[in-house]
Amino acid sequence: MRITAATSAAGVPVHLVAAAGGLPAGLRSAGARKLALGPVAVLDGADGPAIAALAPAWGDPLAVRRRFGAISRAATAERLDALAVHLPEAVAASSLDAVVGGLAMGAYLDDARLGKKPTRIRAVTLVHPKARTWRTALAGAVALAETTAQARDWVNAPAMELGPQEFADALRRFAKAHGLRFRLHDAAACRRMGLGCLVGTGQGSHRPPCLVELAIPGKGRPLALCGKGVCFDTGGLDLKPEKAMALMRKDMAGAATVAAALAAAKARGCRRPVTAFLPLVENAIGPMAMRPGDVLTAGDGTTVEIGNTDAEGRLILADAIVRARAADAAAIVTVATLTGAALVALGRIHVPLMGTDDHLLAAVERAAAAAGERVWRLPMVDEHRQAMKGTVADLRNDGDGEAGCITAGAFMAHFARDTPFAHLDISPASWIPKGHDLGPAGATGVMVATLVRLLES
Repeated sequence: MRITAATSAAGVPVHLVAAAGGLPAGLRSAGARKLALGPVAVLDGADGPAIAALAPAWGDPLAVRRRFGAISRAATAERLDALAVHLPEAVAASSLDAVVGGLAMGAYLDDARLGKKPTRIRAVTLVHPKARTWRTALAGAVALAETTAQARDWVNAPAMELGPQEFADALRRFAKAHGLRFRLHDAAACRRMGLGCLVGTGQGSHRPPCLVELAIPGKGRPLALCGKGVCFDTGGLDLKPEKAMALMRKDMAGAATVAAALAAAKARGCRRPVTAFLPLVENAIGPMAMRPGDVLTAGDGTTVEIGNTDAEGRLILADAIVRARAADAAAIVTVATLTGAALVALGRIHVPLMGTDDHLLAAVERAAAAAGERVWRLPMVDEHRQAMKGTVADLRNDGDGEAGCITAGAFMAHFARDTPFAHLDISPASWIPKGHDLGPAGATGVMVATLVRLLES
């Protein structure tokens, strides 16, 4: 979708306004009546449908994103392919991330595998008196919207198309297109580095595991982002139930989110050094699959007893965190579709946040608020760490069934040691099973915008 800004909407056939008062005179009364029933209304104009919308609270990025998402959802339902969005003069360039993000997310379609393609919104013109001064802010907002859509595309892709090697190849092309440094460690290299948790998790599949590193180079110690990349998760020998396995192509959403955020931050001029560590595996069943009771050795020498082969995400992230510490990371943030317990704890509304450093956690909270996304901090104390202690090994990868979202974070915190650490469990929020203001059923792209704001803070 091409998004531009102009001081007038000349030549754009469909007009969309942020308040009923901006409608042509003939539509004002109808718009006022319909907007009394809901914040977005489709009207019958002389030249086709017109969409009226009440102005959101401009100081609330979440409200802005959702309102403009609903607007583009309505436009898509009307099969419109071009819009002119009339924004009130009071709207500042600082709102463009939310405006553009909402429009792009609401217009998103997962239609790559459909024989007959639905009508897409191809072009949006943002009409505002100060549009000529928005070039830099608009370019940054568009970059964020485009990379978020790419993350959604990856997460929606069938696992048959996007195994570890295919995902690594896609990330190589993506890195080249966005000016990121790319490095691939194949399965043999991971073995040489002693990444036994990563290798052990992927050894049941004929599609070998790997570790991808993406980076924005710079001076000083990097911030490390670690994204879980399980390209499909059967649960291993502790097989998932049928319904739980149905959507496990989304289990690489953490890696997709981190890669998208890095590219957007680079396009927006991020100068701080950032390195992403993306462990890519398929957790499958086969003659070499890890078994309950096996003991794996992580890259830092920590031994891990396998209590459940379906608790695999924390295993591969353990080795990613080890690599981040080896790179002298100043702080580490993990992003993962990690636990079903996150859905029980907070539903799909808030993303659970936990960690070991108050300053880092507060920075993530501020970034989420600025991005228009919701996180909720959960406690993580020594008792949670103790719950992950092993009997025949240093740790075990499953807890006692209590506080499962938190104990998974505590397991990974062990590998961060004294490096400031934060964890985002995006498992529920990364996939919505029905249409919503910010898009259709499927991948959501959650936390891309928050990570970008964090990198810019």
